Amino acid sequence: AQIYLSSWFALDLLVVLIDIFVFILEAVLTSGMEGSMIRSARYLRILRLLRLARLLRVIKLTRELTLLANRFLSTHAFMVMKIVAGLGMMIAMNHLVACMWYGLASMRSEDENWVASMGLESAGFGTSYAASMHWALTQFTPATTNIAPVSGLERFFAIWIILLAMGVFSSFISSITATVSSLRASQAKQFSQRASLLRFFCERNLSADLYGKVEDVLRKEGMFQVRVQETEVELIRGIPETLHQQMHEEMFLTMLTQLHVWPSWAYTEDFHFLRTVCHFCMVEHIAKPMQDAFLPGRTCTEVFIIESGRLCYAPSGKGEVEVDEGEVLCLPTLWAEWKYKGRLCASFGAAYYVGVSSQKFCDVAAEHGGPLWQYLHILGILLLGSIESTKIRTDLTYPETMLELRERAAKYAEIFNSRKAALNYSKSGSEAEESMVSSSFRPVLETMNTFTEIKVGKNEP
Repeated sequence: AQIYLSSWFALDLLVVLIDIFVFILEAVLTSGMEGSMIRSARYLRILRLLRLARLLRVIKLTRELTLLANRFLSTHAFMVMKIVAGLGMMIAMNHLVACMWYGLASMRSEDENWVASMGLESAGFGTSYAASMHWALTQFTPATTNIAPVSGLERFFAIWIILLAMGVFSSFISSITATVSSLRASQAKQFSQRASLLRFFCERNLSADLYGKVEDVLRKEGMFQVRVQETEVELIRGIPETLHQQMHEEMFLTMLTQLHVWPSWAYTEDFHFLRTVCHFCMVEHIAKPMQDAFLPGRTCTEVFIIESGRLCYAPSGKGEVEVDEGEVLCLPTLWAEWKYKGRLCASFGAAYYVGVSSQKFCDVAAEHGGPLWQYLHILGILLLGSIESTKIRTDLTYPETMLELRERAAKYAEIFNSRKAALNYSKSGSEAEESMVSSSFRPVLETMNTFTEIKVGKNEP
C-alpha cells in the first residue's frame, strides 16, 4: 500500500477526479440552466478532452507488458515487441494531437479555422478524424499535407507541436536503430555459440541423441527471458546500506512471512528481526527450463520459498508433484543438518524462488535473542521430533502440521517466559534456571527425550 501511495496513487486520483468533474458538468447541463455557458455543447465537448488524461496510465501498462515480455518472450521477439510498442506509442501520441487539433477548430464559431478553409464543416466523423490524424502525422514525420493553420491560435499550437515532434521522432528513430543493432549482435553471438557447441560434440564423437537433447534444452531456455538479478546490477552495490536494507525488505518480506514459523506477535514486536533476516539471510534464485534446483542426497544449506513459476518436486523413487507459489521446502535445515530427499526442477518456463541461509538465520536469531529466539528454539525441537516420529522423509512442508506446531510452541514459550519473569523476582542464579527448566520446559524435554530414544533405537542392531 505504501508503494502504491508513493507511485501511482496521485495519477489514479487525478484520473478519477477528472471523470467526476465531467460527470457533474453533464448533470448540470441537463438540469435546465438555460442561457448558461456550461450548457454550450461546444464548451462541454472541450471539457471532455480532459478525459484523455486516462491515457497517462499507458505508462504503467508499458511497464507491465515489459515485465511480461521479459518472462515469456525470447530476445528476438522482445526486440520486435519493443519496435511495435514504439510505433504504438507514436500512434497514441498522434491521436492526442489530432484530437486537440480538431478541438481548436471547434472552439471558434467563425470561419477562421482550418476546418472551414478545407470545407469540412459538414464532413462526417471518419473524414474529419482522418484529416486531423494526417496533419498530426506530418508534423512528426517528413511528409506533406495541404492542411495548414489559419488563425493565430492554430499557428501557435502548430509551432509547439513541431518542436515536440523534433525530439520525439529523433528519439524514436534512434531507439529503432539501437534495437536492430542489438538484434543483429545477439543473432551473431548465438550463431557463434551454437557453432562452438556443434564443434565440441563432433570432435568428441558424442551421440546425436545427446546433442538433440542439449539443443532442445537450450532452445527452451532461449524462449524464456529471465529477469535481471541483483548481482547483475553494479550500481546497486554503491547505494547506502539503509537503502539496501529497504530494498531487501520490499523484495523478500512478503516471502519471509510465508515461512510458516512466525507467531502472530512477531510482526509487531520483532519486526526489526524480520527486516534483518531479509537483508542478511535471503537471496533470490532462478531455475531455467529443465534446470535442477537441487538433487537428492546433497547437503542442504537453505530453506526455499517458491515465488513464481512452475516447479516439479520428485521424491526419491516416486512420481512428480507440482510445487505451487508460496510453498516452503527444506524447512528443517534451520535447526539441523538436512540432506535433500528428492529432486526439484523447473518444468516449464523460468521459475523464481527465494533462499534463506540456515547458518546466517541461526546467527541472526541468536544475536537477537528474546522471546522470539526461545519460541524458535522450541518450534525446532517440536518439528524435528515430528519428523523423526514419521516414516516419510520429504523436503515439502505441510501448513496444517506447522500450524499445530506453532500453536504448541507459542504456548510453551509463553509458559516459559511467564515463569522466567516470575522467578526473576524470587530467585537468581542456577537455582532459578533449574527450577525454570524442570517446571515449564517439561513438555519440551519429553519431546527431546523421545527424539533421542528414536535416534538411539535406529542405531541399535
